[in-house]
Amino acid sequence: MKLDELLVGPDGLVSKERYVSREFAELEMQRLWPRVWQVACREEEIPSVGDYVEYLIGDQSILVVRSAPDTVSAFYNTCLHRGTRLADGCGSFAGCEIRCRYHAWRYGLDGSLKEIVDRHEFDGIPENLRLKDVRLDRFGGFVFVNMDPSAPSLADYLHPIPDWLGAYRLEDMRYYSHKTTVLPANWKVVIDAFNEGYHVQGTHPQILPWTDDVNMEYEQFGTHAHYGRLASARRLLRPSPRLGIPDQDVDEWEILSSLVASLGGLFYRDERLIADELRSFEPPPGRTLLDEYQDRRRDLLASRGLDVSRFTPDQMTSADDFFWFPNLVGPIYPGTAIMFRVRPNGLDPDSAIMDLWTLQWPGEDWRGCEHKTYPDWSTKDWGIITNQDFSNMAHIQAGMKSRGCTDLRLNPRQEANILHMHQVIDRYLTD
Repeated sequence: MKLDELLVGPDGLVSKERYVSREFAELEMQRLWPRVWQVACREEEIPSVGDYVEYLIGDQSILVVRSAPDTVSAFYNTCLHRGTRLADGCGSFAGCEIRCRYHAWRYGLDGSLKEIVDRHEFDGIPENLRLKDVRLDRFGGFVFVNMDPSAPSLADYLHPIPDWLGAYRLEDMRYYSHKTTVLPANWKVVIDAFNEGYHVQGTHPQILPWTDDVNMEYEQFGTHAHYGRLASARRLLRPSPRLGIPDQDVDEWEILSSLVASLGGLFYRDERLIADELRSFEPPPGRTLLDEYQDRRRDLLASRGLDVSRFTPDQMTSADDFFWFPNLVGPIYPGTAIMFRVRPNGLDPDSAIMDLWTLQWPGEDWRGCEHKTYPDWSTKDWGIITNQDFSNMAHIQAGMKSRGCTDLRLNPRQEANILHMHQVIDRYLTD
């Protein structure tokens, strides 16, 4: 197909080829992924000089290295001799030098070439030869890389996310859980599942009694997007309007308890205990059960050293769901966040690598966590909500390959973030 046939049209229809065709995946590898800022790792993964993480995107490998106590560098992961990859996975370079496993060429942590074995036998080796740098910058404890030397700065690229999320102090959070799996679907199928609330009534009907999936606000700004509770509406403990439950029949404690229990990764153990304590609580006149929970949650987080002075009471029980274009999405609460990073699995349009990060304010008892990898997602129980999302993936990818499917018709409000993502992708493909 021609490129103009793959672009989002004025009617808003999205061609299925954007998800299933190798041709479109190759276009993304040529014109999207080399030009965008993307998260390679968290700073806490490389705490000491010599520590490194390999970041894979498509067929490109980038080394992120702690080259000095306050300096992080990124290089293309290829030896200047014959192209051998210099390191895999993560670890620490012995002797604070990068050594090629093949012919033992050695590089400093700053990428400078330190030794060529039998250098006198080579003619015309330039002075000051070094590994090719990849642009790197940091925000919120995340290390971002960009392969395009002429790309805008990270601050300009992320705007207005840093201003919006400043109060959450993401840079002070640490991994509570770090898991990676492979899903049988295009990377955009996976991102889509966490970038709208329209699917809740179809995929997660069990949560409708404690979540309002209808009155959500979807916002697109520049490159990125956001969705969550309507900013103009007071946070209430109410079920989905789809259920038609009268207000007098609503059990607010059941909703609060179900919310905290079902989203366990977003709440500390002590917060779940607060919900249990409120079972028999009778709010005084002018206050609600939710008011009490929000105040107690604020006090708990403050006792753990978190500055919560910039959060409104409603923010104590509401998430900011941000889509950081192109491939990072997830809900962020005061004190905790769940982030999903999604990438193509090599050059396969039908497979994606998904990293699931739970970040929390560490507290005195924080001991770090093990990075666990599950090549087959179905070998682990991810919890009922995530299991439901993951179970959809293969059906979506296979269904789009049907001759009966040509275009995707998106809900203009509840799936506006998905449409926006495709329109931003088109900017990169056509620029």
